[in-house]
Amino acid sequence: MSFIPATHTTETLTKRFSDPVINSVIDVFKYFVGTTAELETIIDVSDAPRHLLSSAIEVNGPGKGIVVVNVPRDLVSRAVALLIDETLAEDEHVLTDFACELSNMIAGQAKKAVDHMGFQLGHPTLIETEQIDTLYPPEAGSKCGIFQTGIGEIAVYFGFVGQLGEILDQEGPEAEKKRLLVVDPDELSCALFKGLLHERYQVQTASTVEEAFMDSALNEPDLILLEIDADHGHQAEAVRQIKESPLMENVEILVITSNRSTTAIIQAFNHGAADYILKTDFTKQILIGKIERALGRTPVVKEVVTTTK
Repeated sequence: MSFIPATHTTETLTKRFSDPVINSVIDVFKYFVGTTAELETIIDVSDAPRHLLSSAIEVNGPGKGIVVVNVPRDLVSRAVALLIDETLAEDEHVLTDFACELSNMIAGQAKKAVDHMGFQLGHPTLIETEQIDTLYPPEAGSKCGIFQTGIGEIAVYFGFVGQLGEILDQEGPEAEKKRLLVVDPDELSCALFKGLLHERYQVQTASTVEEAFMDSALNEPDLILLEIDADHGHQAEAVRQIKESPLMENVEILVITSNRSTTAIIQAFNHGAADYILKTDFTKQILIGKIERALGRTPVVKEVVTTTK
């Protein structure tokens, strides 16, 4: 697939899409973060700053494009301290999740304004900041909006250049599948996770921690997805039980919760959980990305765009 040339049509699409994105950044910071955001300037992508955390959102419709929300770690840390909990302001997992959620809110707000234009926005995908240059070559005519907010600077890149691609394992399809164990008393939830993950991993399910111990005695999993809402949230204590077990002390754990309260999540982290998933608000890409990070296998973005010759 080739990049869309930097023609008048491309520039028109970029301009039509840029206004809703700019307005959505201002609205999200005003109404959700609780601070101001002002557009300082719009510059070429090649001249734009590169902050630590980046989340890319695919755009489809009249043209194919990508929006990247690029934020400094300090800004996200301040936002987490303001909106969630000061004790989580230095937690890397929480910071990356919040950066992705910030992108999701900006995309969702912008979508309301572009529905009538025929644009559709995908879900945010965390990317390495260095990948921005591969997504936006100079000839694509893409732009970057620099915003000054009450808690720091944010950069938003946008342009119609091609498709983002998909997260793939660095080891390739021939690599041996890792074994996952989903522990959740809800059969439908188990079926959901198994359906999302079975093509990439060996997935087994268990309805209780006791059943998980029995299963692990026969086949030790590489990672456990553990639902912690059962028993009024006391299931977080199961993380400690698993980590103290000689059978599973080296098994990584991702906790699953539908409760945005930080208490159970912090408790799970304290007991050794690697990360968490909000059951009511996640995508397949985010889920796989967290699993791969917990397994020590950094996911990468497969490039499906090539420059024109």
